Amino acid sequence: MPNGVNKILSVRAIFNAIIGIIAILGLFFLAQWLCPRLLDSKIGRIHERGLPKVSLESGGIVYFRMKADNFRFSLPRGSQPVLPITFTGGFDWVDGNLQVTFGNSNHITLLAYEQSLARLLPTGGSISVAPVPGGWNIKFHYFGDK
Repeated sequence: MPNGVNKILSVRAIFNAIIGIIAILGLFFLAQWLCPRLLDSKIGRIHERGLPKVSLESGGIVYFRMKADNFRFSLPRGSQPVLPITFTGGFDWVDGNLQVTFGNSNHITLLAYEQSLARLLPTGGSISVAPVPGGWNIKFHYFGDK
C-alpha cells in the first residue's frame, strides 16, 4: 500500500479510538446520573468510605447509611439511647443492638413499640425488643435486597 493510505488508516484508527473512549465515558456519566433517579440506586456512594455508619437524627430516629441503601427506625417515645450503638454491616445490610433507658415510668409499652415498628419498617427490616435492667435492648436487622 502507498504510504499515504497507511497514514489515513492510522488517523482513522486514532479517531475511532477517541470516539470509543468518549462514548464509554459518556455512558458511565449517564449511568451515574440516571441510576439514582430511575432505579432508586445509591450508586454515588460506591466510593464513600466509612460505610455503613449510624447517626441519631432529631426526633429519636436511628439512621444507618450504607453504600446501597438506608435504614431508619424510631426510638421509643421518652427514651434515651445508651451509646455506643453496636452494629456490623455491609453493602446493603446491618445487624446490631441498641440499649435505651427511660427518664420516667410513663413510656410506651414494649409490645406497643414492637407493633408500631412492625407497620413502619421497610421490607427487609426487623426489630425485636427485650427488657434489660434500667431499660430495653433493641435488636435490629436490615437486609436491603428483600
